[in-house]
Amino acid sequence: MNVCFVSDVGKVRKVNEDAGGVFYNRANQMLTIIADGMGGHKAGDIASDLTSNHLKDSWEETDAFESTDEAEKWLIDSIQQTNQHVYEYAQGNQECVGMGTTVVATVYFDDNVVVAHVGDSRLYHVKKDEVIQITEDHSFVQQLVNNGELTEEEAEAHPKKNVLLQAIGTDQNIRIDVNKFEWSNSDYVLSCSDGLSNKLSTQDILDVLNMDISVEEKVSNLVSIANENGGRGQYFCRTCST
Repeated sequence: MNVCFVSDVGKVRKVNEDAGGVFYNRANQMLTIIADGMGGHKAGDIASDLTSNHLKDSWEETDAFESTDEAEKWLIDSIQQTNQHVYEYAQGNQECVGMGTTVVATVYFDDNVVVAHVGDSRLYHVKKDEVIQITEDHSFVQQLVNNGELTEEEAEAHPKKNVLLQAIGTDQNIRIDVNKFEWSNSDYVLSCSDGLSNKLSTQDILDVLNMDISVEEKVSNLVSIANENGGRGQYFCRTCST
C-alpha cells in the first residue's frame, strides 16, 4: 500500500487550521485522519489539533481489529469521546468557546475500508474510470439537496455552501456517519478537506490519479490545481493504493 499525506495552507489564509496524519496501531493496521478547523471561528487550529491527537493516541493503544464491524464500533466510540474532549476543552477556555472541526477517520483492511466522518471533509473511492464520493457533507446546502430544493450543480455555487450542520466540539451530541466499501488493486482512496474538493471536479481528480506518475507526484498535482483555482482553504489530501 502506498500512502501520501500533504498539507497546504493555500493562497488566502495565513494560518493552517488543519491537522491529521497516518497512524498505526500495535498490529500495524493503518488509520488516517483529517481534521479541518472551522475557518473564521476562533481556535479552529486548536480544535483540529485536539481531535487528531486524541484519535491518534487512542488508535496507537489498540490491538488488531479482526473485522470491519470492530473497526466501525471503535470509530464511533472514539469520535464520540473525542467530541466530548474538544467540547469540554472549549468550555474550560473562554477564548476557545465555539471552536470546531470536521473529521474524516479511516481504517484500512486488505480488501475493505471503513470511514467515519463529521462535517464536510470528504472521502472519495477512485477506480480507473470512476470517482465515487463515499461521504455525504453535513452541511446546510447538502440538506437542501437531500430535500429536493437544490440540484447538485446549484449546490456547488451556493453562497452558504460552507455552513456546517455538524462539527466536532460545538455540541455534546453529534451525528457520526460510517461507511464501508470494498477496494482492490489499482484503486485509490482520496481524503480531503473542502479546500481541495471545492476547487477540483471529480473529472480533475480522475485525470490526475490516472497519470503515469508516482503517488507523491499525483498528490502534488492535486494540490497545485487547487491553488491555481483559488486555494481559499487549507487541505490535506491522501491517496492509498493496494
